[in-house]
Amino acid sequence: MTKKSSANSKEKLLQAAIKLFASKSYAATGLREIVRAAGVSVAMVNYHFGSKPTLLTAILERFFTQIIAIAQKNLPGDQPAEIKVRQYFRALISYFRQEPELMRVAIAELPRDMPEILDCKARLIRELVATASTGLLPSLPEPARSHVRVEIVGPSIMGLLSAHFMLRPVIEKVFQQTFDDAFYQNFADELADLFLYGLFGAKKED
Repeated sequence: MTKKSSANSKEKLLQAAIKLFASKSYAATGLREIVRAAGVSVAMVNYHFGSKPTLLTAILERFFTQIIAIAQKNLPGDQPAEIKVRQYFRALISYFRQEPELMRVAIAELPRDMPEILDCKARLIRELVATASTGLLPSLPEPARSHVRVEIVGPSIMGLLSAHFMLRPVIEKVFQQTFDDAFYQNFADELADLFLYGLFGAKKED
């Protein structure tokens, strides 16, 4: 097998797994189903991944590597925290629009109790938290900087962004909303406003 054909079969397996996990869930999808969808032999799964958990690990790695890269690009620097948050939201939304199935698999499977890939999940989240904290926290004014709880703020940002894409088919039915480019031009700023100021504006000091 050449390097090119090996890489091609690996990518076919990843893409087939992403599509099936997104539509059916990880638990409801079997390896043979992935193999059939990818159009490769069962031996290729063992060669490239070895198991279904390892295949899911590769998917999580792909998703979070890009999320971390987005944080590295948009959060460091001397700009005010508000500008950083807004450009970070815009970049994440753009990525979620480009890779909706990959995002759905990563977000849906991240909280599942799977001891065999817990270390991988923890490592990826730890790296994302470190990157985001290093880039964003120094830009915050006091006392906000010392009061921010990353374990709350981090999941809140991801929750705000991913909820729309996870629930989009339902939201379309309920609100008869068209999610076109014009909608997404405003989406990042609206979410950033909600995240930064809440429903009632900035909290006043007592």
